[in-house]
Amino acid sequence: MTIYIIRHGQTDMNRAECLQGQIDSHLNDTGIKEAEGARDRLAAAGISFERIYTSPLARARKTAEIIAGGKTTPITEPLITEMHFGSYEGRPYKDIDEKMWAFIHSPETVQPPEGVESTKSLCERTGRFLSSVIKDKTDGNILIVTHGIALRSILWNLNHESERSRVWSMPIENCVIYRIKAENGKVSTFEKADELCRKSDSDTSGAF
Repeated sequence: MTIYIIRHGQTDMNRAECLQGQIDSHLNDTGIKEAEGARDRLAAAGISFERIYTSPLARARKTAEIIAGGKTTPITEPLITEMHFGSYEGRPYKDIDEKMWAFIHSPETVQPPEGVESTKSLCERTGRFLSSVIKDKTDGNILIVTHGIALRSILWNLNHESERSRVWSMPIENCVIYRIKAENGKVSTFEKADELCRKSDSDTSGAF
């Protein structure tokens, strides 16, 4: 089994550097082109999907639909929706207070502000979903379409405990693709699929 995990394409809130979280924003024209580019690179590499899972949020669903190209019906999975940022959702980065920034920069050691989902909760739900997919032992390729922080939480679950803290500061561009190889219900390798990712000298996707 090979699992590909992709972040959705760009939204206007990404471009405006706002904290999206679970706000149901849509892909903008750039985001649609990014998703189409990912679809074309996957197709050129001969990669098709037995199953596609997507977050229920519109920006992820549209990305999944574009990549599916009508060949596979994406399955909506609430466990891989983005972290819930509570009252901070929709705020420009410049208006986020010190308490929230402290949590964003050190989510493993700083408690989230009231109403904001903890990284423990996020990692538990995305990890539970990933484990169920891997244990299913489906032959072929599977695609998971999710969000920046949710994707980081999946990588957190895959990394060794001593390396987990660096995951939260990793750049996760729009339509970045990671690849997981699984054998006999267990992960054997995971990596960023550089050859399938868009090439950009300056990324304006925003972290969240």
